[in-house]
Amino acid sequence: MRSPGISLVTVFGRAARSRRGIAGILVGIAVIGLAVSGAFSGAAAQARNALVPGQPVPSSAVSKLDAIAAGFARENGGASPQWISAVVTSHAKALESATPGDAEDGLAGVTVYLLTMKGHFVDHEASVPPGAAVPTGGYLSIVVNARTFSIMDWGLSQKAPAVTPASLGPVRYLLGRP
Repeated sequence: MRSPGISLVTVFGRAARSRRGIAGILVGIAVIGLAVSGAFSGAAAQARNALVPGQPVPSSAVSKLDAIAAGFARENGGASPQWISAVVTSHAKALESATPGDAEDGLAGVTVYLLTMKGHFVDHEASVPPGAAVPTGGYLSIVVNARTFSIMDWGLSQKAPAVTPASLGPVRYLLGRP
């Protein structure tokens, strides 16, 4: 048996008889349409604008990367690096340059910025035996998550990275040039 009640046809039929009802129906349809459109176009637009390894460093990221590099250099005794470069690459490739031999499962394909700088750096946070010198180096590399701008890894070396940033994509200099 069918329970007595009001059907949608009845509700819309009554609403369609007045201007206010028609306006309400149209606004409701528009809101639903916008919600559905936003749900689908938001993901697609985000995917279209996603940064991929090998692309140039976007201008919109430069000020954040500059602040990260300057702060990290200051914390590690290199208040005035000679130059700072940035390149867009994968986490795996960045590690080959910044920390050779290092690997992290599940992060290889994450898109990152590799910041490399030349100067005089001291790792004041290193855990060393009593009486031992803290690590120092002329090259400091920082791996920064391209989506969150969080520091994922970093490395300090006496020599220039064997895997040069230029071999990973177009290099953008944030400060100076080699």
